[in-house]
Amino acid sequence: MSNLEINTFIETMQEFGDIWTPEQVQDVYGDYSLADAINDRKACHAKMADIIGAVINS
Repeated sequence: MSNLEINTFIETMQEFGDIWTPEQVQDVYGDYSLADAINDRKACHAKMADIIGAVINS
């Protein structure tokens, strides 16, 4: 990802309360496209929400 895309990723994830540094984004998602990185992270959020929902409802 370019620096602009990394910053866009960071700003997008902040909307979910998911805080990243540029170094973390580069290390984890540096070889991804911006769209793929955002989609992957949103999928992680959805999985976590499912787990939390299952724990609360059990």
